[in-house]
Amino acid sequence: MNNKLYDLLIELCENERVLEREYKIRTAGVLDDFTVSEMHCLDHIGRTELPNVTKLAQKMDITKGGISKMIKKLIKKGTIETYSAENNKKEIYYRLTPKGQEVFLAHEKIHNDWCLKESSFFDNFTETELHSAINILEKYNNHLKQRLKDINEEI
Repeated sequence: MNNKLYDLLIELCENERVLEREYKIRTAGVLDDFTVSEMHCLDHIGRTELPNVTKLAQKMDITKGGISKMIKKLIKKGTIETYSAENNKKEIYYRLTPKGQEVFLAHEKIHNDWCLKESSFFDNFTETELHSAINILEKYNNHLKQRLKDINEEI
């Protein structure tokens, strides 16, 4: 039973990657150079009031160090820029550049299309079934996060 579940999860991840590639093709290359995490980071920057490292780390459930690395990449790619508020020059915030806005909108279009198509699939399940699936996937995701943490601590 465990092997079947593991095989299905691997196949699910592979199918997700293939779909991601197909969606990227449909955006005429706008998203080609961006990972899913980078697109989600841009999405949070575009939707968050005064986005800074702390807020982004909380929203994305990753470390401040991880966000800082991603921010550096996104700045280098020309999709975000830094700014300070008039009343607080010490705090650094981020905003989308015109290129970042283009990526933001392309990602939003894909996300909306995805949700529309997937919601019809999930409408076939009861609330109980969906809660059970969410519970299992959350626990497995936390398990994988802990394994990653353990591996990083060993290095």
